[in-house]
Amino acid sequence: MHDQRAVSEDEMKRTWYALEMAKRTLVRFQANLQQVIAQRDEIQILLDRLLVKAPRAGTILQVNMRAGEYATLGATEPLLLLGDMQQLQVRADVDEVNAPLVAPRATAVASLKSQGDTQFPLSFVRIEPYVVPKKSLTGDNSERVDTRVLQIIYRFERPSFPVYAGQQVDVFIQRDAATPEAPVTRSSIPPRPERTP
Repeated sequence: MHDQRAVSEDEMKRTWYALEMAKRTLVRFQANLQQVIAQRDEIQILLDRLLVKAPRAGTILQVNMRAGEYATLGATEPLLLLGDMQQLQVRADVDEVNAPLVAPRATAVASLKSQGDTQFPLSFVRIEPYVVPKKSLTGDNSERVDTRVLQIIYRFERPSFPVYAGQQVDVFIQRDAATPEAPVTRSSIPPRPERTP
């Protein structure tokens, strides 16, 4: 308002300075807000780095670390073992001597170790074509430790009795009519583990 009779020039200047101070205060508050948002994001990133997250949904099967312990980098044993317990599988180790007797897609049944009456059917998944040194030992006196094995993966539905990840089972594989003898293997039930640092 430029009419001198309505408002004095002094009053107009005071109001204009108050408006300019309010604008500058608003800019300062907006800058402070941006700084607080940046600090919040920085803290969130730090928390995300300190939090161990599973690559996908699963069940924690084993925890080898407790609160307050120091996690060694490059440790041979995983700190946490995670597995999918919805879809159970058996990794059958077939001795390399018996490997030629196994037909692809051969049906099989498994039973809990030393309990032949607890059989459950297996569905063929795949044969891992690379023969590897045997790692899963049963403790049998006649078992050779220098054996190489062909690994066959089977899937199965959870039976009425309890089975656990890592439990050893006896696998009986149906032989082809052309082969003289069916291989019998002792295997463990892997839960398709995910290793997290």
